[in-house]
Amino acid sequence: MLVLIAGSDLATGNMFLVPFSAMRRKVGMGEVVSNLTLVLIGNLIGAMFVAYFLAVQTGVIGHAGASGSAGLTYDRLAAIAQAKAIGESHWQVFLRGVGCNWLVCLAVWMSLAAQSVSGKILAIFFPIMAFVAMGFDHVVANMFFLPAAIWAGVPGIGWGDVLANWLFAGVGNLVGAVVFVATSYWYLFLRGQPDRAPATSPEPAERA
Repeated sequence: MLVLIAGSDLATGNMFLVPFSAMRRKVGMGEVVSNLTLVLIGNLIGAMFVAYFLAVQTGVIGHAGASGSAGLTYDRLAAIAQAKAIGESHWQVFLRGVGCNWLVCLAVWMSLAAQSVSGKILAIFFPIMAFVAMGFDHVVANMFFLPAAIWAGVPGIGWGDVLANWLFAGVGNLVGAVVFVATSYWYLFLRGQPDRAPATSPEPAERA
């Protein structure tokens, strides 16, 4: 909601929107690659900034054995991060990435049909809730979870595990966006259609 309504750029949403624009011949492949590369870098910087300064350094995420909400947050983060970095195989991460961004991009697609802020919120909420509840892998979310876990001292996770997760989750997200949403909906609804409806000249007024 913060991304779509406030007009920010999220890599997983752009994995649908920018290739979709290329299919409509609005942008070229060079622009697709440039956009996705820059947005991924920006998202990575933002995610790691939030993880280190706003989560770990503020004490919102505690440490092993901490009491109260900070300790509960640490325990939950440790469980999520260890499952994603260590517990899932590369194949599982890839498939979870596909499922994640299939749902995320359907949320984006439906939000485009809504005219009001409340309509956009309603369209976005349920697909995003579904991917989070099912534990799918979102590369930008993992750019937060995994570094935050390392900086918070969660044991057993190394940067090699983090990079592998990002790679397979990112490729899965890209496949989910391009194959299952952008290509599918372009083929079903827009293939062969003009970019915009042709202008029609007004009917001549009848003579009295």
